[in-house]
Amino acid sequence: MTERPSPGLIDYHLHTAVTIDGKMNEVEACERVVFLGIQEIAFTNHVMLNQPEYTVPQEAFVAHWEQIQECQKRYPQLVIRLGIEMDYYTGREQEIAALLRSYEELIGRPFDLILGAIHELHGVFFSNKHLAPKLYPDCDLVSLYQDYFTLAGEATRSHLFDVMAHPDLIKKYTNDLTPPMDFDQYCTAVELFVDALLECGVGLEVNTKGLEIKVKEAYPSDAFLALYLSKASASGVEPIITLGSDAHKVEDVGIHIVEGAAILRRLGVSKITRFEKRLKSAFEL
Repeated sequence: MTERPSPGLIDYHLHTAVTIDGKMNEVEACERVVFLGIQEIAFTNHVMLNQPEYTVPQEAFVAHWEQIQECQKRYPQLVIRLGIEMDYYTGREQEIAALLRSYEELIGRPFDLILGAIHELHGVFFSNKHLAPKLYPDCDLVSLYQDYFTLAGEATRSHLFDVMAHPDLIKKYTNDLTPPMDFDQYCTAVELFVDALLECGVGLEVNTKGLEIKVKEAYPSDAFLALYLSKASASGVEPIITLGSDAHKVEDVGIHIVEGAAILRRLGVSKITRFEKRLKSAFEL
């Protein structure tokens, strides 16, 4: 049986069947997290301007919010947040902002949390296993990583997002489509991205899904996370960190959350960040 997480943990990255990749509903997800002892969650379904099947239809979004409210009544011991995972595209900031507002206007309240994400690079939907080979073969991996983190920094400076999700997703197919990359090879690009996070007050997600696939490490890596924490300390800035499983099906809800929390504790982190209507507060880890 799956080890049950300690009370007090959060899972701030859950997907439901309102988009093509989600394979669970809100009730199933909530039943699972209550069983696991997780105290707080956020549903964060996709919106990708270039991928209609990965974008929540507005009518489905209203039904999703209604289901969240029903779940909150059914499970009063669980704190349920309304989030969204919005992809960033250069030059489309106003379009993204308008779409976010339109969702909020539909239900008459703001999101609790907006995750920023990058799933496309150089016109390739690289996080999709079937399309990723269009990006990786015969490429200079160092340059590719640098381009990814440049785009991530641009997304951060757009001020559209509260937290950047799976911040080194470019490594997703390590040990599968690409060889491992030493952190030193792209560390400078990560430093610039981290500087943007700290300057703009945008958080960093520790996403445990990578522990389940061939890359075998969380997003971000320990070295990446250590760099972020070191720079935050040197700048006198309080780290903004969330923790999420990125589950798209019931059996993955909360997966490796205990391990993700252990990574944070090992690096000296005692608090993570919770959100309510875009406002931050500390959460004991």
